[in-house]
Amino acid sequence: MLPEGKSRLFVPKGLCKEGPFPEHYEPIECHFTNAMSSQQSNPLTKIWKSDLAKVAELCDPRFPFIATTFRVTEHWQAGAMTRNLTWQTEMVPEMFVEISPSLAKAKGIAMGDWVKVVSARGEVPARALITPRVGPCICGAPCSRNAVELVGLPWHFGFAGYATGGPDRKRNYAANQLVPMVGDANTMIPEYKAFLCDVQKV
Repeated sequence: MLPEGKSRLFVPKGLCKEGPFPEHYEPIECHFTNAMSSQQSNPLTKIWKSDLAKVAELCDPRFPFIATTFRVTEHWQAGAMTRNLTWQTEMVPEMFVEISPSLAKAKGIAMGDWVKVVSARGEVPARALITPRVGPCICGAPCSRNAVELVGLPWHFGFAGYATGGPDRKRNYAANQLVPMVGDANTMIPEYKAFLCDVQKV
């Protein structure tokens, strides 16, 4: 996808703060030590400092699971668009968290139960969706176990629109309340796709 039709090993000067060669880093919040490098996370990552920008420690036992965010099939683009579609609200009316059958069994959670997903930044209520689409991860050297459960949350819901995610319209059901305020070194794109959490039955 370059004008000259070739790949590059080196990034042109000034376009990358972390070059010239690519390096593998683990997310800021992680349950695995970096097997590819002695540097755990990107040292040039922007971490905002505020009460809402708390970051969990490496292998933090308070947050034993890895969380990721995603879109559902019916999403068009951002929540500002999809939260204001009546048919979207009818199809996906409530915030949910996808959890594996093994995690549901360990926590005594049944399909459709209300749970709360907790991170270092706060908590969000969600319905439990038990599915084999997510499950335990083995990604290198875990801190305290052989596998770490992965859970997934849609980032569709927010504080406004037809779909806020739950019955209490004064409560925020947005997954983005849980994610770290961490910016990519080059673009400041937030690290919303990997963070630590706990799932607790309500």
